[in-house]
Amino acid sequence: MQKLNNTDSLYLKDSRGTVVPLFGLIVIPMLAITGAAIDIGQAISAERTLQSAIDSAALAVCSASPNEDPNDVVKAFLAAGLTGSRMQLTDGTTAAASGKFPVQLTQVGFNADENSVNPIATAAMPTSLLRLSGIADITINGQAKVRCGAKDLELSMVLDVTGSMNSFAGGKRKIDSLKDAGLDVISIFERNMTAGATRVALVPFSEAVNVGDVASKVRGEITSGTSQNPGQAGYTFTNENNEYKAYQITNCVSERVGGQAWTSTPPSCSGKNCTHPVGLVYTSDGICRPQNEFMPLSGSAEALKTAIRGYQPDGYTAGHIGAMWGWYVLRQDWGQFWSGSGAAATDADKLIKATLIMTDGEFNTQYLNGVQDRNRSGTSPNGSSNDQFKKICDAMKDDRIEVYTVGFGLNAGSATAERLRSCASDPSKFFLTNNGDGLRSVFNAISRQLSAGQAVVEQ
Repeated sequence: MQKLNNTDSLYLKDSRGTVVPLFGLIVIPMLAITGAAIDIGQAISAERTLQSAIDSAALAVCSASPNEDPNDVVKAFLAAGLTGSRMQLTDGTTAAASGKFPVQLTQVGFNADENSVNPIATAAMPTSLLRLSGIADITINGQAKVRCGAKDLELSMVLDVTGSMNSFAGGKRKIDSLKDAGLDVISIFERNMTAGATRVALVPFSEAVNVGDVASKVRGEITSGTSQNPGQAGYTFTNENNEYKAYQITNCVSERVGGQAWTSTPPSCSGKNCTHPVGLVYTSDGICRPQNEFMPLSGSAEALKTAIRGYQPDGYTAGHIGAMWGWYVLRQDWGQFWSGSGAAATDADKLIKATLIMTDGEFNTQYLNGVQDRNRSGTSPNGSSNDQFKKICDAMKDDRIEVYTVGFGLNAGSATAERLRSCASDPSKFFLTNNGDGLRSVFNAISRQLSAGQAVVEQ
């Protein structure tokens, strides 16, 4: 019995001696396989991060102004895109920080003639377990080819130039902050304008919209002299104090009435006779407010900048009329009224149509027979400016216009702020800001978002 036990013990020793080297032979390739899986998985994750960063950097070039060097833009956005990862962009002569491995930008590839950019970045990711098998690093790459302005953009900027814009916010006049922000927008799109891919329309508004010489084409011609009949050069009204006042016609326009009030159907005018005309605007002093005229779609950055620099604040707030004209200038069928500046037909695959509406206050002005209803007895047949604004917003969105709204100096949750939120195409396109720096930041964000939307990533 004892002998049997000894035999069993010996057998067990021999068995273990056989299994141990066999297990060692198995473990080595298993560790190699496991190490490969871990290191390769980390490399795949790192390459995705690198690719995302290089894509963002390429798109950023499309949103950069002409005075920004594409090389600097790519480097800045690539470095920012790698933040929080194990990678760090270096210039090839300096080492990466502790715990990080270097990324080299080998090519920016900006082509001004093609309005394209083709950046390439590469890195050698150090391995951990694969290093035991003699593989010290894994090469990862990121490359993007982006055509800037591959999609065209038509943008209308509906900008509040009412009297309240003469007040201060953040130590600066609001109107001056608006000018700075507006000029930034034009600069961002300037490269795409040069390439013929972007046009911008300007619709400054206060009590109405000043359409200049276009007025007679959309409301009908005005007979000289005075009359008590609408559509004439002078119009006598009874104000809220039952006093007769003679008002003078202007080149401003107000809301439409009737069945086409909320549609984009253009007027048809012959002389002083019109079907579906826009509303007239009479004022006691014959002055149109705003005095700054609208500008139909233009690809001239300098002309747009000149117009913005000339904005002067004056008057009450008829935001619904601004919104209407922000829509009309994006409609192909309204282009007949401003030769050479008409909008293109809607084509979602090739063209982005968008409007940016900015205001700093409550919409408080609407019209009755061409006169502000605050200046005469009776009220607007179309309802309040706020109600009309909502209907125009809904109509624009139904017409596939991307609507961005910006409240300047409005309280979050206020009625006007919520109205703007509802008007925007989605919550991400609604913004509130309280100072000039914030307004510039918001306008920049909107512009870069639209510019990036114009770009097509080809690789």
